[in-house]
Amino acid sequence: MARKKRATAKAPRARDTRVAQVCKDIVLACRVLAREGQGDAVWGHVSARDPNGRGFWMKPARMGIEETQVSDLILIDLDGNVLAGRRPRHTEYPIHAELFRRRPEVGAVVHTHPMHSNAFSALRVPLRPLSHEGSLFVPPDVPRFTETSDLIVTRELGDRVAATMGDAWALFLESHGIVTAGTGVADACFRALLLDKAAHVQLMAGGREKIWTSDEEALRKRARIYQPDAFAMVWEYFGRTL
Repeated sequence: MARKKRATAKAPRARDTRVAQVCKDIVLACRVLAREGQGDAVWGHVSARDPNGRGFWMKPARMGIEETQVSDLILIDLDGNVLAGRRPRHTEYPIHAELFRRRPEVGAVVHTHPMHSNAFSALRVPLRPLSHEGSLFVPPDVPRFTETSDLIVTRELGDRVAATMGDAWALFLESHGIVTAGTGVADACFRALLLDKAAHVQLMAGGREKIWTSDEEALRKRARIYQPDAFAMVWEYFGRTL
């Protein structure tokens, strides 16, 4: 029986401007996350849905997020097959694939292991809007995947992670890390940064319930502070300062 040949296409083709922009955004997000303390040696990854409907572009394995270049990115279909690129695939690709499969509105996914979020997730207390950042996520509370703290390496586990996340845009993987989603790369990246800041603030306040913004005020702050143009403004700032 003939062995199936591995895809060897280069990633991405320069003439496909939509793909080129998505891949540039992934690399920028990787650099931003690393600068803000979410690097973890060669672990952690960012992905974005392929504009041509072939799956998603993703940071490869065996590289730090801070060193990833556009030419390193790989194209993966929802079943985990590498369609383009020469780098190895992360084993936790099901986190990304199953979110993209379940939620057509999701354009990008981030999975990292930030220290503050990891510590906070082990407390099993609700995230409270003690800061502006918290009001982006709460109410309601951020979903938490408690089935395992091991790697998410099967489609079945990935699907259960996606089901736990539901229609939320952020998730704590208990004693493991975080998952954030967005309509685009900037959105998913921004949420990863703000979720860890919210967790950090609550840990600094003692980790447990103190005082927090009311649900009504948190919703007002969310609408006032975290508008789409604010995300775009900060994304442009990251681009200028890296």
